[in-house]
Amino acid sequence: MSTKEKILAAALKRFNADGMVNVRLQHIADEAGKSVGNLAYHFPNKQAIVLGLYKKLETEQIELLREFRIVPLFDNIDRLLEAVFQHQQIYRFFYLDTLEVTRAFPEVQAEYQKYIETEVQQWLQILEFNTSRGVMSPEPRPGFHTGLALQLWATSTHYMAQEMVRSTVLPGLEAYKAGVWNLLIPLFTKLGHQEYEQMLQSPYDLFY
Repeated sequence: MSTKEKILAAALKRFNADGMVNVRLQHIADEAGKSVGNLAYHFPNKQAIVLGLYKKLETEQIELLREFRIVPLFDNIDRLLEAVFQHQQIYRFFYLDTLEVTRAFPEVQAEYQKYIETEVQQWLQILEFNTSRGVMSPEPRPGFHTGLALQLWATSTHYMAQEMVRSTVLPGLEAYKAGVWNLLIPLFTKLGHQEYEQMLQSPYDLFY
């Protein structure tokens, strides 16, 4: 692991444990076993560290989306949600404090705002694909799928923060997946309900 990678790993550990706003460069340097001067050689300020972590997060998330983009059957959607949930646990400081992070660091905000559209478009493609194969009903009015895709992005991305406002306990995987599926279930046709129930009874066995 390079020095830069060690610094990012140390920052991630402290951000997740204490919250990004409560962590100073000295805390990160101590965690990494480096001097503040050595840390500043690689990352001149806290924004550079947060941006470095965000770019890692985004790269990894894009890889997840690419893996499940080809055939978004219900099994694949469920597997994608599980992978996204696990990924969010790694970078939970960002998902718990998104507004705080983006307000504090405009460069991170600009990168994230560009990326959001990628996820919204993926959800829109999932809706259109599953409508075309008859497991979801057609949109009841023009633009419905676009609006729902935005809701699906918001729920799948910010479910952890939403639940932490209601409770002090981080939500589990099953609650997270149910929160997203609940937005899709009202669209299911009879065939869609059958596929969903079969998936629940034999997860990931249908196509793998």
